[in-house]
Amino acid sequence: MPRMSGMVAIVTGASRGLGRAIAKEYAKEGASVVICARSQSPTGLAGTIEETANAIRGAGGEVFALECDVTDEKQVEEIVRQVAERYGRIDVLFNNAGAMVLGESILEIDANRWGQVMLVNVTGPYLCSRAVLPTMIEQRRGSIINIGSRMATDPMQGGGVLYSSSKAAVQMFSLCLAEEVREHDIAVNILSPGSLRSEGSAAIPWTQRDWHERVDPAEVGPCAVYLALQDAKTFTGQLAARVEFGKTWGF
Repeated sequence: MPRMSGMVAIVTGASRGLGRAIAKEYAKEGASVVICARSQSPTGLAGTIEETANAIRGAGGEVFALECDVTDEKQVEEIVRQVAERYGRIDVLFNNAGAMVLGESILEIDANRWGQVMLVNVTGPYLCSRAVLPTMIEQRRGSIINIGSRMATDPMQGGGVLYSSSKAAVQMFSLCLAEEVREHDIAVNILSPGSLRSEGSAAIPWTQRDWHERVDPAEVGPCAVYLALQDAKTFTGQLAARVEFGKTWGF
């Protein structure tokens, strides 16, 4: 029996990499999956939500593909309205959409780019979470999953002032939100996927040094399914690292 049968999950940034892998895994587990992303990557990376949707449909899954910029409040609210109208519920929000700036000093990062990365990485999860919460609160159940990083807590990991700051903000946002919505039985957790072989990481020159040690985004799927099935009574307010899945969490 598929573990997510009857559930509705929204996955942002689902046109490639981790977002596509999680969307496919949720569909395989029986969920109706709503995938959203911008019409094209601002950095020119390959992949579209149509390609992700075709892959899911080809495997027999249910998918609803919608273009959305997670930094635009009106677009986010419209996506959530359409999902609620189509399915009548929202069980999972996987906030995957993000931007990365590595290897640059504060003097190389102008105010505009600082603002854009913070918009995607921090404001995006805020807007999407805020939009789905009324439905989850009415259901008295839901799971919100945000993407964390070891760069949020360790300045020696190479995240730099911008990316590391944005991920640290996401982690504290998640921990505070978990406490705020606990009374409604909604889980909020942070998933740290570790080093991945994705389109985004492939575009960073220094990742080639440890490419052989990185994992395919599909390997994050079981972790994401486990978190999707949680509520505030079972597992919430946690920083969950993929490498510890089945060891310190996810039993």
